[in-house]
Amino acid sequence: ATFRHMEHGTHEDWAAISAEFMPFARALPDRVLAHLRLLDGDCGGFPVDRLTHSLQTATLAHRDGQDEEYVVCALLHDIGDTLGSFN
Repeated sequence: ATFRHMEHGTHEDWAAISAEFMPFARALPDRVLAHLRLLDGDCGGFPVDRLTHSLQTATLAHRDGQDEEYVVCALLHDIGDTLGSFN
């Protein structure tokens, strides 16, 4: 794309952006799994690492009968800790 402001984007610009975006979007599951792997071994003083904690949380949500979206949110609830530890 060649525009500097959204309002100046042409059909060709958006076609180029879309072509680049689709491979990025398809790789989302791999990025999520990579972020989960970053939690492996990160105990932060707790008796289990963040990956184990996330798996435990998702398992408890599943056993409680929560829907799939809730279980996935429970699984992923700590992945931001590697990016914004104090936020």
